[in-house]
Amino acid sequence: MKIRPQRRAFTLVEIMVAMSVMVMIMAVLLRTFIEVLNTYKYDTAKILINHDIRRFTASMTEDATYSNYFKIFPAYGNLTRSVTTLVNPSDPDQGYTTAMTDSSIADGQTGDCLVLVYKDTSDDTKIARIICYFRNPGPTVNGVQQPGPVRRFDLPITPSSSLPVWQLIPDIPDPTIYPVVVELSQDIGSGLLFYDFQDRAIIINGQIVQRGGALNSVHFNATNTYNFTVSPRG
Repeated sequence: MKIRPQRRAFTLVEIMVAMSVMVMIMAVLLRTFIEVLNTYKYDTAKILINHDIRRFTASMTEDATYSNYFKIFPAYGNLTRSVTTLVNPSDPDQGYTTAMTDSSIADGQTGDCLVLVYKDTSDDTKIARIICYFRNPGPTVNGVQQPGPVRRFDLPITPSSSLPVWQLIPDIPDPTIYPVVVELSQDIGSGLLFYDFQDRAIIINGQIVQRGGALNSVHFNATNTYNFTVSPRG
């Protein structure tokens, strides 16, 4: 009669050790997977940034080339300012009054709203079309302004008008109705997006941001700066 050897079962300590090893292996694999996923998302965001830069540069260059001149305002919601002026310049005794004028910036200053102006080909004293690029600031989080999209609208003026540019720009209670040119854009330092160079050229200087990997990851945000110059030649 054969006696089969008894099989020894795993002890509780052995089971706990094996489970601990498996948990550590799974933790390492999970961490590696998350890092690979974050890197993939970051690389994808960098590709989107390059696409944004090419699209923004091409759009701005084409629009500016055929425009006649430009105006830069501090922001889309800041197109006018009140000034104190004489009621009748030829008769100062009539006193002063408050009038509205445009808040467009001067040479060497920056703003977040660029308006490209196209004159009427049959009457260059009138405006036939305007194209506006404006940065829509993102929300403020913990006192820090978050990046926002750059939007664009193209407005034919029919019939052409001799009104000043700022009076031709429509009120926009909801900027999101206009298409996005750059998803997330922020200025560099304390400056704004569009710089007036001697009233002859526009220098665009900013930073594009795309969401990368997970929060608190080294790949959380992908960023890239852009700097190019366009000039009206119409």
